[in-house]
Amino acid sequence: MPMPIPMPSDPLAAVTHADPAPYYRGLAARRPFYRDEALGLWVAAGAAEVAAVLAHPASRVRPPAQPVPPGLAGSPAGALFGGLIRMNDSAWNAPLKGVLLKRMAALELGGMRQRVSALAQGLPFDLTQPGAAVNHWMFSLPVLAVADALGLAVAGQPGVAMQAAAQVTAFARAMSPLATAQEIAAGSEAATWLQAWMRESLSVGAPASAPGRPLDALQREALAAGVAKEVIATNAIGLLIQACEATAGLVGNMLVRLGREMAQGRCPDESGALRDVAALVLREDPPVQNTRRFLATDARLCGADLKAGDGVLLVLAAASLDERMPGECAGKASRPWTFGAGRHACPGDALAASVAQAVVAALLARGADPAALVRAFRYRPSLNTRIPHFL
Repeated sequence: MPMPIPMPSDPLAAVTHADPAPYYRGLAARRPFYRDEALGLWVAAGAAEVAAVLAHPASRVRPPAQPVPPGLAGSPAGALFGGLIRMNDSAWNAPLKGVLLKRMAALELGGMRQRVSALAQGLPFDLTQPGAAVNHWMFSLPVLAVADALGLAVAGQPGVAMQAAAQVTAFARAMSPLATAQEIAAGSEAATWLQAWMRESLSVGAPASAPGRPLDALQREALAAGVAKEVIATNAIGLLIQACEATAGLVGNMLVRLGREMAQGRCPDESGALRDVAALVLREDPPVQNTRRFLATDARLCGADLKAGDGVLLVLAAASLDERMPGECAGKASRPWTFGAGRHACPGDALAASVAQAVVAALLARGADPAALVRAFRYRPSLNTRIPHFL
């Protein structure tokens, strides 16, 4: 009889735990809001508590005295990080945020599977090393899919496409609190390359014979709203960064779920199967498991008195499984908790789900076998993102 798997020691350890769902359910039910002295953080795990922190006017996405992580400060990576509207609460970002929300909602998602399939033709897939091939596709193909959806010139240009995907991945890894000095240096080089590439892409525009790109509409409306061109370029890059690790996690966790179902003799039929798997994974095994907020002023939250500067760990994965408040609060209707809520909610939730399903379909078409993949994998070291690494 197999030994039971020990529960995670804390919410950060849960991110890469083999089966954190029972822990998350217990946390939401019994400790929806508490102080974890070992972590030095308040922890919000219940759906109502997470919602309250996200909505509170004193909540900030970064510590007020530390707008950029110390490891990135003073570098090109830090400059790029500091210009991302999702990483700060300054008033200057409001006009651009409105434009981004409008443009992301207007993206055409209907032909995503065909577009991703076409992009995948330019990617190598070594069937003798399927784990490595899947790992590479998980990070690269979502970035290329979002770039293509925005109108960036990646389709039919494998050299540019792979360079762009590699640079976005390098920058995303530099943003992690676990990043090494070497990864931070690579992230700075990536930031310089990405800024130059995006500036050129924005200045070139679409050919006169081609329909306008979503990126052109974004830039036109943002400029009309008074947003500086450099800020537009930075946040166009930000859309690609958001497509990187979180979507890789969604793709990987979908493959794990498919593999486990196949191992139990279930083979989901193709019609709507990937859509259903994506919805289940987003609720039960989401890619972004937690996020943080920091108090700009003293505040009373969830029955506790918090001080200015206090950090709150928002356990989104626990809120998603909170059985105390099904429906309205726990499920947030059709929007999974992993995409956040409030001022910093991810604007690309529909895009991410569509891209992930298309990437999984492309992997299956190329010969990836989820039942084999799930027999040998671990989770990449992370404090907030659950991403399988197939061996």
